[in-house]
Amino acid sequence: MKASELDPQAYHSFPEFADYGLPLELISASLLVTLQTVRTRTGIPIIPSPLPAGWARTSGSVTSRHYAVGRLSDAADVFPVKGRCLELWLRLLETSNIGAVGIYADTSGPDGTPWPLIHFDLRETRQKVLWARDGDYFYFPQARIDFWRVIDEIIKFEEGV
Repeated sequence: MKASELDPQAYHSFPEFADYGLPLELISASLLVTLQTVRTRTGIPIIPSPLPAGWARTSGSVTSRHYAVGRLSDAADVFPVKGRCLELWLRLLETSNIGAVGIYADTSGPDGTPWPLIHFDLRETRQKVLWARDGDYFYFPQARIDFWRVIDEIIKFEEGV
């Protein structure tokens, strides 16, 4: 089911989808329901990426979970309120229908200032896929040292907020 077919009450904490004109017709309804569920369960303020490509893409890599040609995107890019990024990251790791979580130390938020971003998607997998990015992608456990280095960068960022 397309997110555009949902009653907006299903994702009531996120008026940004309308404000930003995000492509709901290309996004899985399950993704927005999951996002709203996580927001309700955690109480962590979350701002959706204002970039349409953070939700759905009709070009680029066909293996991207954002890719929405012949299928719906099931990937989200979000900005947790500054100071609670790692807390949201941990809560997403606990969420059973989320198959992958990436955390980015090299992004700017909706206000144009440095702000960590979290990607999550609903891919089906036996074990969650985890990565961290600071210009390069570091997958866990293959690149565990660099992965944890990026996590440390985000810890230091959050300490300064």
